Amino acid sequence: MPTWRGRRRAAAAGLSRLTGDQRGVSILEFALVAPLLLTMTLGAIDVGRMFYVRQGLEYATEEAARYYMLNPSAASSTVTTQLQGKMPGGMGPSVNVAYADTANCNGKSSVICTTITATYSFSFFVGYLGVGKTLRATAQAVRLS
Repeated sequence: MPTWRGRRRAAAAGLSRLTGDQRGVSILEFALVAPLLLTMTLGAIDVGRMFYVRQGLEYATEEAARYYMLNPSAASSTVTTQLQGKMPGGMGPSVNVAYADTANCNGKSSVICTTITATYSFSFFVGYLGVGKTLRATAQAVRLS
């Protein structure tokens, strides 16, 4: 039967073997760092996607204002359809559009300025965090009354 000192020496020898063993360290480091790297990568992709959607919303709103200027008698529902049709990736039905008219625009009584405001509720891939942002774009259509 080993004595107390013998057991202590065996435990110390086993412990020194474990601390000197480098096998499996890289997988442990990867397991600790991978979630952070994955989160940063998805975050960068999401921010890029948000800017893409924002640019598409700006473009669609400006095109709708241009359409309204060229067709001043068009109904606002037709302009809304035009705006939603210009949105990339089929996101059009999710866009809310509001109109605000200003009479006597540019100091002339025969001119009406219509401000078109489009909003889109953007949600990030990481939806479980509850993170989202409302994107907004405005454009002005100057029309003759």
